[in-house]
Amino acid sequence: MRSIEKRDLMHSQSEEFPASPSRPAASTRKDASVATEVELSEVEIPESMMSYPGGDFYPREFVDTLEHAIQNTITEHSNGSLVLVSISNLSMIINAYGHDTSEIVMHDLMKIIQGILSAGDTIQRLQRDQLGIILRNTYAEDTAVLAQRIHTIVQNFGRDSFATVALHLIGAIGSVCFPQESAGAHDALDKAYVAVNSQQSTPHRTYDMTRPEADQCRQQMGLANYLFKAYKEKRLRLSYQPIIESKTGKTSHYEALLRLVNQTGKISSAGALIPVAEKMGMIDIIDTMVMEMVIGELRNSNDVTLAFNVSNMTTENVAWLDRLSQMIKETPYVAPRLIVEITETAIHRDLRRTGFFVASLQSMGCQVALDDFGSGYTSFRQLKALSVDMVKIDGVFIKDLAESTDNRFFVKTLLDFAQGFGLQTVAEFVENGEITKILMEMGVDFMQGYYFGKPANHREWLNEGEYSGE
Repeated sequence: MRSIEKRDLMHSQSEEFPASPSRPAASTRKDASVATEVELSEVEIPESMMSYPGGDFYPREFVDTLEHAIQNTITEHSNGSLVLVSISNLSMIINAYGHDTSEIVMHDLMKIIQGILSAGDTIQRLQRDQLGIILRNTYAEDTAVLAQRIHTIVQNFGRDSFATVALHLIGAIGSVCFPQESAGAHDALDKAYVAVNSQQSTPHRTYDMTRPEADQCRQQMGLANYLFKAYKEKRLRLSYQPIIESKTGKTSHYEALLRLVNQTGKISSAGALIPVAEKMGMIDIIDTMVMEMVIGELRNSNDVTLAFNVSNMTTENVAWLDRLSQMIKETPYVAPRLIVEITETAIHRDLRRTGFFVASLQSMGCQVALDDFGSGYTSFRQLKALSVDMVKIDGVFIKDLAESTDNRFFVKTLLDFAQGFGLQTVAEFVENGEITKILMEMGVDFMQGYYFGKPANHREWLNEGEYSGE
């Protein structure tokens, strides 16, 4: 596609947005349906920016205007709102059409929104992808109505209106009322920022005074700090759970599971911390550490095979693959005894990337297992495309196998499905002899669960059963 010119960025809005019934229409309102052409010379970025202890920068003029508006509501016993409009895919527009186009889009969008505001309201470009709106003499209900109309503008922006380009904007709107929810400009900006970046599913996100997310955020950051400290102090260990071959009853291999040793020496599972590590940007450190620990075990013991699980995010981490490749090149004999487990949800995250991840592992000589098989309804095409070596049937279908005819039918179907591809099968959560007998009759290849052994903190394959923390 050729580079677009300014004349291509002409658009019209098909919808006329009426004024809010509870707020007077602006006397200088522009008709949003009139096509406009925006010159780059009109786009100005304020030179005077204000920063404060949050690290964010806002135009000083806007902050001062907001502070004045808030103080007026206090003295006049009135109400107002701060609204932030963020365009989350502006980077996509820059990547597709360049900086100039993104500037014109943001400037033009601001002009359209300005056309539906009331006299006395303020709108200004705050950050590269963000607009700020100060609404005076308005209540929360009016703000919600206006936010919906802004959302519609964002959705319709550029639809069937550009001569040579296809634009689609993705927006999020956050708001905070003042003075009820905020008594100062900096506080209002912070709370509106929290709202617009919250996990609420609606396009318009309000600041929640009860702040149920605040405790969760503190807890997650606390857990992340706790995990990182354990990592730095080398208090993360591996435990090993045996996986039994159904035909012989002998241990085929072990799954290495991450454990955390607290400061009193007590060992507990680190599984609950993995989602926190993913969210807080630590999973690359954790998965690399586990991989290095597992390979270290394989280097020290030539007669054991170990499996370990990686995060869905790691299936997209080229640096992790590079580190694994480096370690295998140093000691190639460990690769055939290394099984990397990926979860079934990784397939639905990105089949192409997951396929590349699996192929890369297999090219190094490793085996790949698909964990939690049955939980994500993997299709025939997806399983064929991945070409994994084995599947592990989700334990949720195994633990009630003796009592549930539905589970027995489903597990038998999964086994037939996998075996039809020539894949080895592992059943998890095998907790008693009755389930073991049913699985053996169904033809499962391997079994794992408390019936055969809980995860142990020592190396059972060594005669002396050396403790894994040593």
